[in-house]
Amino acid sequence: MPAVPAPSRGGPGHNGFGEVDRSGDEGSHLHSGGGSGRITPLGWIGRGLVLCAISVVSGLLWLVFQPSAPPDTTGAEDGQGPQRPRTAYEFTEYLSDEPTNCADHSTGKIARFFGETPCEHLTRALYTTQLNNGEKVLTSVVTVLMPDAESAESLERMATRNATGNIEDLVTAGKEVPERYPTLSHDYGYDSTHQGRLVVIGESSYFGRSDSDDGRLKNVTTEALKLGRGQDEQPG
Repeated sequence: MPAVPAPSRGGPGHNGFGEVDRSGDEGSHLHSGGGSGRITPLGWIGRGLVLCAISVVSGLLWLVFQPSAPPDTTGAEDGQGPQRPRTAYEFTEYLSDEPTNCADHSTGKIARFFGETPCEHLTRALYTTQLNNGEKVLTSVVTVLMPDAESAESLERMATRNATGNIEDLVTAGKEVPERYPTLSHDYGYDSTHQGRLVVIGESSYFGRSDSDDGRLKNVTTEALKLGRGQDEQPG
């Protein structure tokens, strides 16, 4: 009987080294995947749109959550004095002075108080402002820097009482002002405050009717007292 030839190692499914040849299978897998794996032009466009959207959202988030700018302290750093505080009215300074002695510019019990407890710094100023109804108001602001907080509190407490005298405002002191300026001798719109060693005293009067008083004058004076700290620190 003739001998049956042995199966060849190089037949279908095997390579020359006795291993299964899977090249055909790999080709079939690639083709069955639905493409060659390359990104189409439409795919590149889609990716570009996604990146653009991410950039836009990131920019919007930065704008919303960016840190606020630091406060502007240029004026103080440049030696131009303290920043002017926010007030409900726009005050325009007309006249100011800086006497060297509080007792000489005061009356009554307050003058005697300064004789026993001299102040360290005194400023006086006149401001004008206009109300929403068009009426114009003159306001006096006086600042007194005392040796300590206790004497400052005593001064303000005395100044708020009747018949104790006061520190003369610039109009009452006889400083030259236009004839149409109102007097400030009735304590209309009077208000005062103290913080630490500093006492700030104010009063107001209407232009054209200096004999009138109402709650608006007190409100104007209260707002003007906010100028006291800067007025005291302003270089003379």
